[in-house]
Amino acid sequence: MRKAGAVAAALLVTVLTSCQGSMLADGELKLDTHSKGHYPRSYKPVSIDKSEDVLPFEPHLPQYIPYKYKEPKVVITDWGKKEKLQLEMQYIRKDENTQKGFIAIKIFNHKNLVSDLIKQKKYEETLKLADGKKAYFAYFGNYAELFWVRDGEEYDLRHMFASEYTQKQLKKELLGIANSIE
Repeated sequence: MRKAGAVAAALLVTVLTSCQGSMLADGELKLDTHSKGHYPRSYKPVSIDKSEDVLPFEPHLPQYIPYKYKEPKVVITDWGKKEKLQLEMQYIRKDENTQKGFIAIKIFNHKNLVSDLIKQKKYEETLKLADGKKAYFAYFGNYAELFWVRDGEEYDLRHMFASEYTQKQLKKELLGIANSIE
């Protein structure tokens, strides 16, 4: 009887711990302007370290950016009950040469933008990432986009305002960045 009680207590602790870790720990975050009671809710930008402390999942971020950049800030957006989350970061060049643009990434831990883009076939080419996953490439003249789904997370990677690059160069850079995400 005692053994069964100990097992039940251990299971309860495990369940409570896992539930606690499935929501955004937003106690130290400051909400940006929003309508009370409505979603999505965005928080003011925080450091990468702070974002990792408050998120209920480990974000997989690029290990490679093809230029020197300012330390990015993370904007966290809550799409529902602190469980459906989006991270957004911009890797701004230190030299701020806008003709070469900057890299922006959005990561969702739920179905959102990327699923819609794939479903609506808003891409020009299907590519393969180093890990074998399919990625979808779209080119819009002054920016290019690569998006994919991996382990339930959606990734939307963009090279913005990159008018000095050709479509081929943008595709190569975006693939290099995407393949650096572990």
